Amino acid sequence: MVLVGMVGLIILGLIAFGWWTIGFPRRRVWGGLIMLVVSFLFSPLLLVASGERYGFDGVVAGLVALFCMVGGGFFFTTLGWTGRHRKVRKVRTLSEDPDLF
Repeated sequence: MVLVGMVGLIILGLIAFGWWTIGFPRRRVWGGLIMLVVSFLFSPLLLVASGERYGFDGVVAGLVALFCMVGGGFFFTTLGWTGRHRKVRKVRTLSEDPDLF
C-alpha cells in the first residue's frame, strides 16, 4: 500500500511538472537538475526513514520512488536541452549564389 501511494504521488508530481513546463525548455532543464540534486541529497535519509517505519516494504517503496525521481530528472533535463532553439548557420548553395562556382 505504501508503494502504490508513494509512486502514485511522485508520478502525479512529474505529470504536473511536465504540464507546467510546456513551452519553457529552460524551466524544464532547471527543474530536472533541481530534481536530480534533491533526490541525490535526500535519498539516503528517506530510505532509512521509510525502512524504519515500514520495514522491507518501505525500503522497496523508497527505491522505486528514487528510481522515478532520478528517471524523471534525467528525462526533463534531456527534454529541455533538446527543446532549446539553436542558431543555425545558413549554408549557401550554388542555386542561391552562382558566384561560388
